[in-house]
Amino acid sequence: MPFVWCFFHVRNTCYTIPRKDKFVLIVCKDSNCMGFLVNTTISQFIRNRPYMLACQVALKASDYWFLRHDSYLDCSQLFSFDDDDLLDGRGPITDQTKAEVKKAVAIATTIEQRYQNLIAVA
Repeated sequence: MPFVWCFFHVRNTCYTIPRKDKFVLIVCKDSNCMGFLVNTTISQFIRNRPYMLACQVALKASDYWFLRHDSYLDCSQLFSFDDDDLLDGRGPITDQTKAEVKKAVAIATTIEQRYQNLIAVA
């Protein structure tokens, strides 16, 4: 079973158009593992929506060996992953980033309250 608060490399994810490999952070477990996608940049769509922009957490490449660039964790959209999607673990999140993720989730108007609660206690 995948660990909560760990990064995984997901191949050919259905959550991007076109489908592509993505890093994800698993933040809670419901019927499936739930996680956020890592992006190298913040899209213009998100930049134009302050309520979503406030939910972007900066990830320093120097803190995470698998990142080639400083990146962003999009905490405005939570996605479901099967255990079979999460076979390529990349390691845990730092305590500082975990605190920033929890803060972003607490203000996210796009995340259901039950998931906000699960993430807060994870």
